[in-house]
Amino acid sequence: MPVKSRKFRILLLAFILLASCNLPAANIVPTATNSPLPTTETIPSTSTPSPAATSTPSITPTATPTIKAYFTVAVIVDTTSEPVTREQAQNQIDDANKIFPQLTSFAFKMIDFSEDSAGGSMTSIANRYVRSHPSSLPNGIAIYSFGDGGQAKTYGGYSYTIPGPAGYRNTFVSPAVGGSRIYIAIVHFSHRYAVCGFGTAKTVQSSTSIGGECRNQPGTACVMHNGYSMCSNAIDNLYASTPTYFGATIIIHEFMHPFAPGGDKDHYGTPQCNEHMGYPPGSFDLQKSEHYNGLCPFVYDNFINSYQP
Repeated sequence: MPVKSRKFRILLLAFILLASCNLPAANIVPTATNSPLPTTETIPSTSTPSPAATSTPSITPTATPTIKAYFTVAVIVDTTSEPVTREQAQNQIDDANKIFPQLTSFAFKMIDFSEDSAGGSMTSIANRYVRSHPSSLPNGIAIYSFGDGGQAKTYGGYSYTIPGPAGYRNTFVSPAVGGSRIYIAIVHFSHRYAVCGFGTAKTVQSSTSIGGECRNQPGTACVMHNGYSMCSNAIDNLYASTPTYFGATIIIHEFMHPFAPGGDKDHYGTPQCNEHMGYPPGSFDLQKSEHYNGLCPFVYDNFINSYQP
C-alpha cells in the first residue's frame, strides 16, 4: 500500500474511533495477500471488579423475520491462540442471528467446527481447511484466533477473502470480489467493548479511563458492567446491552465487509457513507451506527442482492 494512502486510512480510522467509541474491526481485503487494517481499539481480555453500574435492558427483536436462506459458516479454532469450544462458537453464531436477520432476512448457519493446532498464517489455516473439504465448502470461514501479528486480539477482528478451488461457486456474489471466493472472518472470541482503566495491562489499573480509552476521554469514570470494567459513558449503548452483543456484532461486521466495495470508507459515519445515504455531511448517530454493526446501511442491501442460489 502506498505510504500516502496508508496515512489517509489511518487518519480516517482515528476519526471513526473518536466519533464512535468501539467499532468492530474490519476492512474489505479483496485478495488474501492484501494487508488488513482493522479499526477497533485495544481491549484486554481480563478485568477485575470496579464499582457497580445500573443494568441496561437487552435488545429484543420487534418481529420474527422469515429466513430467506442461510449463509453457511465453518468455524475453525486456532488452538495456538485461545480455546473456544463448539458450544461457545455456536452460541456466538446464535447471538448474531438475533441481529442479522432483522437487517437482511438471512441467517448464519454453522455447518462445521474444527480445531487447528498447526499454526501459521490465517490464510494457511483457511487453505488447510479448504483442501480437506473440497466437496462441502461453506460461504464463509470464521477463524477464532488472535490473528496474524495479533491483529484480531488488538482490534477485535478483520476480514478478507480467499479463492475457492476450481469450480467453486459462492451463492453470495460480492459486488467487490465476485462469486468464486470464500469469505474469511478472523475473530478474537474474548474481545470486549469500551474497556476502561486497563491501559496496556491485562488487569484494571485505574478507576478512570487512561490512554485512549472511552473515546479518547481520559478521566472518564469506570464502572462494572457485563462482568468487566467498562466506560461509564458506554453502558447505555447498544453494544453494551447484553454481555454477548458485541461479540455477535463482530461476526456480522466481518462477514459483511466483503460486500462493502469501499472497504473502510463504507463504515457508518464516514463522509462516503453519508454521501451515499444522503445524510447531512458530518452527521453521526452512535446508536444507529451500532444498530448497523458499524457499517453503512447500503452494505446490507448489497448482501441481500448478492444472493444467487
